[in-house]
Amino acid sequence: MFAGARPIDISLDDDFQPQSDSQSILPPCQTAVEIDVPEFSSHVSSSTEALMLGVATTLKRIEQSLPTFSRWLSNTGSPLLVLLVDHADLSKIEADLQRVQSQAEALRIELIFEGYQHTFERDSEGLKNFGLATALDKHRRESTRWFGIIDDDTFFLSLPRMLDALQPFDSDKNWYIGALTEGHTRVAKEGFKAWGGAGFFVSPPLMRILAENAVECTPLDKFFGDILWRDCIMEVTSPTVHLTELRGLNQMDLWNDLSGWYEAGFSPILTVHHWKSWHFYPVAMAHVVSDVAGPDSFLQRYLFGNSTVLTNGYSISEYPKGLPDLNLVELTMTEDVNVKRPPPQLEFHHSMGHTRPALELGRDKIQWKFKHSVMTSEGTVRQFYVKKENDGREVSVIEIDWSRS
Repeated sequence: MFAGARPIDISLDDDFQPQSDSQSILPPCQTAVEIDVPEFSSHVSSSTEALMLGVATTLKRIEQSLPTFSRWLSNTGSPLLVLLVDHADLSKIEADLQRVQSQAEALRIELIFEGYQHTFERDSEGLKNFGLATALDKHRRESTRWFGIIDDDTFFLSLPRMLDALQPFDSDKNWYIGALTEGHTRVAKEGFKAWGGAGFFVSPPLMRILAENAVECTPLDKFFGDILWRDCIMEVTSPTVHLTELRGLNQMDLWNDLSGWYEAGFSPILTVHHWKSWHFYPVAMAHVVSDVAGPDSFLQRYLFGNSTVLTNGYSISEYPKGLPDLNLVELTMTEDVNVKRPPPQLEFHHSMGHTRPALELGRDKIQWKFKHSVMTSEGTVRQFYVKKENDGREVSVIEIDWSRS
């Protein structure tokens, strides 16, 4: 993959296009590698109107989230109900709502706004989030088969793939479907529940029960919304509805370097979370490659030669001493904020299986991280992976282009 490589100076504009005097050093590739990807339909042509989503957040945060949401929500037919936890009377903010609605319509996203009605003078985050139960039930449509509860930084790789994953479950029955967080420590503290940032799903019959018992469930509040959802379900259902785990939903309560998680080649990956808070990853820009290669290729691994792995949309990793056991997750991350020590051996065993120690960057592993991608007018996705050394004074850039054959 790196045969004949040599250091060069390149000037790029904001779209990573070389300036005219640099064109000669970026000739088109003479050969291309063809890969087979699973057949896919883009969200432009796949209706997911059977799935109604709900998020409890502020007007400012939902406005900021719309461009990223458009990567997976535009043209899907899935409405997004926004419970505005900072506004009870929406008539007082009509101009602001119209501005945000106009932005959503331009992105072909359907928004439904509901004002949050406080129970107490200062409601907890749990009560605010659980307010979605009555709001979603109120706006249920004839076509609604599932309700999905998300955070404003939940990212779906493909909403059609998400609906496909729910297909085995009869939505006319009571279902509570989600995923645990990654680490045993948090599960031990908060119990067996669906973590909200990963996204969790409730069938209409169960949502109706929760809405009808919302007031009775108020005393169960323990601050976190996903705990109140679980505790109310446990309290008011008979027989008790238990959590059904669904692989591919990812809370990502992980800290430090998340390379080990992103480079693990997990399949399926339905959601990504905390990408702009606990860690930073430009997921919307990285996701552009799925327009050409489909959602199943995104964050999947491709081997070049005997020692180089492309994790599509995240990194290129070269292993000078040979490939490690790629069946094991590299333990680059820790289980909580500001924790730097390596986690206990079995901390992530349930979510990730066996792990292996982190490799030393620059010696055992040379890594180029994804930085930018752009779709050209010809329909080619250009990806750029960057490696910086010597405090950023030396920069290496690898470009990978994706196009349909």
